Amino acid sequence: MPKSYNISNLEDFLVEYGLTPKQARIYLASLRLGPSPTQAIATEAKTERTNAYDAIETLVAKGLMSISTQGKKRLFVAEQPETLETILKERQAALVEVIPQIRSLAVTTEHKPRVRFYPGIDGYKSVYEDTLNTREGKLFGIFSVENIWDVLGRDYADRMVARRIKKGISLRVIRRRGEAANVYPSNEKDLREMRRAPEGVIFPITTYVYDNKVVILSSKKELFGLLIESEDIATAHRHYFEALWQISTPG
Repeated sequence: MPKSYNISNLEDFLVEYGLTPKQARIYLASLRLGPSPTQAIATEAKTERTNAYDAIETLVAKGLMSISTQGKKRLFVAEQPETLETILKERQAALVEVIPQIRSLAVTTEHKPRVRFYPGIDGYKSVYEDTLNTREGKLFGIFSVENIWDVLGRDYADRMVARRIKKGISLRVIRRRGEAANVYPSNEKDLREMRRAPEGVIFPITTYVYDNKVVILSSKKELFGLLIESEDIATAHRHYFEALWQISTPG
C-alpha cells in the first residue's frame, strides 16, 4: 500500500529534491488552486505577495510552473507532478555525464598522498571493506588471521573471504608461522596463495596493498583503520611484500 503523506511531509519531500521551503509551499498551493494570480497563490501558501512572486519566478525557471493569460490577467499554474520525475531524470543524466569530468580533476592531485584515520570498530570495518573495492582485482596482505578474528569474529572474516572470492579478487598473503594451521590455505579455487613468514616474525597489525592504497588495521587493543592513498607508498609496500614473500615458505 503506498505511503500517505500530509502537506508538511510533501513540503519536506520537495525540499529534499532541491526546492526551498517557500518554493515547496508555493508549488503545492498552486497545484491545489489551479491557474491563479500571484496574490491568490500567496494567500493559499500563507506567505507575502512579494516573496511569493520571487518563488514563482524561480519555479517557472525550473519548469515547475508556467504562465497563462486570462484577458489582461497573468495567471500562474503548477505543472503536473510528473514534471518532477522528468526533471530528476534529466538531472541524473547530466550527473552521469559530468562525473567523469569531476573525477578527472583527481588525476591532477594523485601525487599528493591522502591519509585517513578511522577510529573504533566501525572505522576498522570501513577500511577493511574498502579492500573489496580494488580496481585491479588483486590484494597483497600481511597479517595474522587470529588478530582479525579477535576484532571482528570468525563469522565476519569468513563472509569477507566469500565476498572477495565472489568478486573475483585474488589474494597473495603472508601469515605468521604456526597460527590457524588449516584455515585459509593456498587454494586456486579461492583465489588465494599463502606463505608463512620466517620463524619469529610476528604481525601485530594487518596490512593490505592494492591499487594505489595501503591499508593498516590495528590490533584489538588500539582498534583503528588507516587508509593511505599514494602511488609511491603503495609501490614501496609492494616491494616490502615481495622481499618478505621471497624468504617465506608455502603454507
